[in-house]
Amino acid sequence: MPAPRLEPPAYPDIVRDDEDRERFARLYDDLVRVTGLPPAAALLNAARQFQLGFDVRGAFEKRKRRKRVVSARSADMEASKAEQPERPPSLEPPGT
Repeated sequence: MPAPRLEPPAYPDIVRDDEDRERFARLYDDLVRVTGLPPAAALLNAARQFQLGFDVRGAFEKRKRRKRVVSARSADMEASKAEQPERPPSLEPPGT
């Protein structure tokens, strides 16, 4: 189980709603834990990166699984396989 996220001691004025607070907290946590910045420097850097639009983990946490798409060609191939009778494997080498 991952450790709880570090919460920033304060939020800059540009952080307005809960979604922004979540994004800013992720940035702050990454800067302190991953890069090892001291909390004061991480707070300043997180504010700057927030303004520039950085959010590394946000895209991964919100990622949705893609549905498997079956093309018409693969469906046709499976249908043609079902229509062919099963033959025993040939004992002759290929190309003869």
